[in-house]
Order: sequence, then structure tokens, then C-alpha cells
Amino acid sequence: MTDLKGTKYPKARRSTDRSAYPYQLLKHPKPNNKIGRKVTRGEFKGYRIYSLTLEERATCPASCLRWDDCYGNNMPFAHRLKHGLELEARLVGEVFELCYRYPQGVMIRLHVLGDFYSEPYVHIWDMLLDRFPNLAVWGYTHRDPNTDPIGAAILETRERHGMRFAIRQSDNPFCHFSADHESIAGGASITCPEQEGKTENCGTCALCWSDVPHIRFLHH
Repeated sequence: MTDLKGTKYPKARRSTDRSAYPYQLLKHPKPNNKIGRKVTRGEFKGYRIYSLTLEERATCPASCLRWDDCYGNNMPFAHRLKHGLELEARLVGEVFELCYRYPQGVMIRLHVLGDFYSEPYVHIWDMLLDRFPNLAVWGYTHRDPNTDPIGAAILETRERHGMRFAIRQSDNPFCHFSADHESIAGGASITCPEQEGKTENCGTCALCWSDVPHIRFLHH
């Protein structure tokens, strides 16, 4: 395993102090981004998409199977937001503002890089989902609910909110709601349609927040 404990691009770290980083933490993707700007099908059709990027490895469990070949290695220009109380306070404010501004719905991709880093952080998303019925999130985690209290909190939140908290277990094909690297994905997995060029972006696909049990991701 690499000796890296965080990103290989330290200059891409960003403080979440407002004076140092006055920009929005939740980013509305640019046109032609593979995440997409709006959900166009399924249960959350019409929801505007935003994304959050934390620091890879610094917020991830050391058990992550992608520790060495994290795709953040190929993203030198992505802003890695510092995790902690300042981040959490600003996120709550931004989610409140977005959900009031867009009553038709807000879908947030957690996390382009990084992972859930504490139980209180998971509980903040639980609280926000309780507060705003027009909020949904999707993403992936390497936190194991059987061995990691953070993972257990993630699973509990998903069980409470269903597909509004569509956080798949990464690289665990024995889990009933997983997203797996192609090297370990089971034969019953469906390969990511965006990666195969079958759909324009995540918003036009919606597979990850469906009841499909296993999704295979090609190495990237």
C-alpha cells in the first residue's frame, strides 16, 4: 500500500473557511460533465444535481481496495474540501438554500472524491433528509457496516430513507446494494451504462439510485 495518507496533490486542498474559500461547496456540474446537471428519468426526475468533493484517503478507511489506484490520482485540478465542523456548518446552510430555491428537488452526489469520515457527519445527512423531502443523495462508500461504526451509521440511514440515501457499498459484491470494480464484480452485475456509452451521464441513467443490486464499474 502506498504511504500516502491523503491526496497526491496537496495544492488542491481547500480550506472551508469562508474568507479563504468564498465559493459554494456544492457544485452544479458543468455542461457535458459525466455526472449531469439534472435527473431526467426515474423517481427523482427533475431534481437538479450537485456534487461534493472531499479529500481522498484522508476521509477514507485504510481498508479501501482502491487506496493505491484511487481515481483521484488522475484529478489534479479538483478542489479537495477540508472535512470537519466548518465544512458541516456550511453544508447545512447550502442545502437549506438549495432545497428552498428548487422545490422540484435537489440530488447531491456524495462524494466525487473521499468518503464519510465520522458518525456525526452521517447524522447531518440523516437530519437534512428528514428536514427536506425534496432532497436525495447518491454515492459509494468503502465503510463496512459490519466492522466500522461509520459504515453502520450509513447503513442505518439508508434503511431509514431508502433510495433518497442511495449509498452503495463499494467493492463488496456480497452486499445486496453494491458498486464493484470490474476485477471483483459478480456475474450478475450490470456494467455502468455511462461508462459503456449507453447513456449521456448519471442524470440520464439513474441506475445507481434504483433497486438494481450490483453495478460493475470499469477501471478509470
